[in-house]
Amino acid sequence: MKTIKFLTIAVIASLIFSCTDDDDATPSTPISPNEEELITTVRLNFMDSSGVTTSFEFNDLDGDGGNTPVIDTIALKKGMEYNLSTEFLDASDPNDVEDITAEIRDEDDEHLVCYTTPGVNGLTVSITDTDGTYEVGLLAVVLTADTASSINGTLRVSLKHQPGVKNGTCASGETDVEVDFPLQFN
Repeated sequence: MKTIKFLTIAVIASLIFSCTDDDDATPSTPISPNEEELITTVRLNFMDSSGVTTSFEFNDLDGDGGNTPVIDTIALKKGMEYNLSTEFLDASDPNDVEDITAEIRDEDDEHLVCYTTPGVNGLTVSITDTDGTYEVGLLAVVLTADTASSINGTLRVSLKHQPGVKNGTCASGETDVEVDFPLQFN
């Protein structure tokens, strides 16, 4: 009889204590401070010497898989200098767009935006912002030569997450997002 009473009390207690709010972290399910964010939009803002800004975007609002992403073709003028600012967004909920760029800026010692130009001649990208030790890459200067050309060329933008391994190169860490923007010169 004592065993039945004990089991009944144990079952009731487990039901009471198991019906708690699941939104809070518990020691068995901690929230990771470096949890990977969903990045649905990469926006490149090119400001020319006259102060005119032209933006180009990668959008994949449903994330990996599903619908094909929409990627703008970057059109730059030859013989120009541009100030580039790069933004990363989670626009999966159009009513609550999250600016991931702010988090990257806050954790700049753990992130690096890398720019490479496969198939492109006459384009240089020089990163201008740092974490105090290494480049970050949210801001850059882009120079296009008078002879700039692109035959099936791209501007590849890669966001690297490098907690504890950042060394100023794109070789370390994990890639959060990587986009090949088609590139043409006018």
